[in-house]
Amino acid sequence: MKKLLLLFFLFSIAGHAQSNDKILHFGAGVATGAAGAFIAHELSGGNKWWSIAGAVGGSLMAGLAKEAIDKNKGGPWDNGDVVHTVAGGITVGIAIEIFSGRKKGKSSRLPDTAHDQFVLSPYLIQETTPKLNSPWISQN
Repeated sequence: MKKLLLLFFLFSIAGHAQSNDKILHFGAGVATGAAGAFIAHELSGGNKWWSIAGAVGGSLMAGLAKEAIDKNKGGPWDNGDVVHTVAGGITVGIAIEIFSGRKKGKSSRLPDTAHDQFVLSPYLIQETTPKLNSPWISQN
């Protein structure tokens, strides 16, 4: 059911595009959102919320950059273009999470205890000096 709703959402946004330009912005949002989601997924250890945030953030940056370039070249700033670009990022971010095949509540990151011990308490990891078994080196 979720997959059906997602496809309906995807086609309804693309169908409401008033020009070919809006469809291109939506497609650019999908592409940059997928790249942002991948980067955020890798950096966060697989946290789904960071993956979605990466998709939205990547598409938002691309949309704002494109409109800034257009404005710098003397063209008008179009908020609708930015909205369609971000809509592509939102769609791909949610689609990746729905179609990723993970069970609810499961994540590919480390368990909380192991992750928190490493991140919050690096002093728990003790470094040891390796013992060299050599007759010429003293082990003092």
